[in-house]
Amino acid sequence: MATKAQIEKAIFEREGFRVELQLFEGKRPSLPTYDYPVMAPQRWKVSDWKNARLEAYRLLVKGVTIYRGDGTTIPRDMQLGNLRDTYYEDAYGSLDPPQEVDASKVVRLDSRRSGEEATRSPKRPN
Repeated sequence: MATKAQIEKAIFEREGFRVELQLFEGKRPSLPTYDYPVMAPQRWKVSDWKNARLEAYRLLVKGVTIYRGDGTTIPRDMQLGNLRDTYYEDAYGSLDPPQEVDASKVVRLDSRRSGEEATRSPKRPN
């Protein structure tokens, strides 16, 4: 069993975004651990994630607040990939790839892989 803070930390570490669980008032029950080894798919929406991954907490938690990278709450349902992008954007700025390419970091493929048709030896009969 886990505490509210442990669940929130596990979700951030696994899923890549911060949440705050609102527990019911009164007796504080122990919460089941967040036992998902990998993050949910990027194309899932937040509502899909809540329905699938927070099922075990449905009777123990009255609400969940989901936070963007800048610390604000999400205004509406969105894809998890877009939500995770807000954390990158907050830390590094633009989501656009760099426009300038350092030529010293470019690796050239050899001629066999860069467009020439590969030849195979014929199959041998058994």
